[in-house]
Amino acid sequence: MKPTISKRLIFDHFANKTSPLQRTAIENWLADVANEELYYQWLEEWERNHLQYDAQSEVALEHFFSIIEQEEAVESIEQSSFRAQLAQWTRNHAGKIAAVIAVTLGLTWYNWDTINYISYQTGYGEIETFKLSDGSKVKLNANSILKLSRWNFGEIERKVYLKGDASFDVEHLKNHQKFIVNTPENFTVEVLGTEFTMSARKFGSKVVLTNGKVKLHYVEAADEKELIMKPGDVVKLKKDRPMEMTRTEAPEAYSEWENKRFVFDETTLEEMAYQLHETYGLDVTFSSQTIANRQLMGSFKGRTIDEFLQSIAEVLDLSVSRENNKVLFTDH
Repeated sequence: MKPTISKRLIFDHFANKTSPLQRTAIENWLADVANEELYYQWLEEWERNHLQYDAQSEVALEHFFSIIEQEEAVESIEQSSFRAQLAQWTRNHAGKIAAVIAVTLGLTWYNWDTINYISYQTGYGEIETFKLSDGSKVKLNANSILKLSRWNFGEIERKVYLKGDASFDVEHLKNHQKFIVNTPENFTVEVLGTEFTMSARKFGSKVVLTNGKVKLHYVEAADEKELIMKPGDVVKLKKDRPMEMTRTEAPEAYSEWENKRFVFDETTLEEMAYQLHETYGLDVTFSSQTIANRQLMGSFKGRTIDEFLQSIAEVLDLSVSRENNKVLFTDH
């Protein structure tokens, strides 16, 4: 008889109390992705009710020492010797102890992060669209990742974490709940319901507003600042440089990567190299710094990355060669 999958059975599974037949049934049940959310929800509930025992090692050690001290058969010099040996052993193995603690904490963080967050990710050269549980749509550029809470997203708050490039079409909720995009690049975008494109990359970040209104929170010279953006505003953020804001009549042009098209606005070839590394995994070099400092303007598209590279070379009257992921631009 096939076991019925219930919360009680899953809890027994977490406690290692299930039979081989039950474990097989659970594995088959988990093969259906529709059951994953419920499984993680039960796992979080079980872990909250079964916290790991935190051994009070220092208290136990002191208790151990007190027992030794009470033993009349043990001479005080032997006690001191034992303490000295134990202290020496601890010093000698401090590195191993620290490593074990670090690994344990790392695994705990990894498991907790996996349980609590849903991740949407694209590889090099991939562009994908995802629909979030609140109805919002997100299109991710190549080599980008978006994380959000697995639990109650859109009920209590709407916070997402972006690394890379994304275009957002945010659903406006009846309770006017804000939609907040956090990045690792020291800026946050706060919206109510709008369309915008943003990039959060190490070489430089950008926010372009198409419709609606957003509030940009950023850090400049160690000071926290805010900026209300209007449709057509383009904000550029680079490390150790002041914020730059310009206007555009065609904000949709800044999401041309959705059509695998690059748009450059006084972009140096060195900055272009960063973009190609981030989105295609290419290592682009130049035969001279003069070439690296040359600037690009306009929109470029190629059916393949090689066709795109050749277009850049022709526009700037350069030669380009590629071997696997290595690209070199040189003068003729």
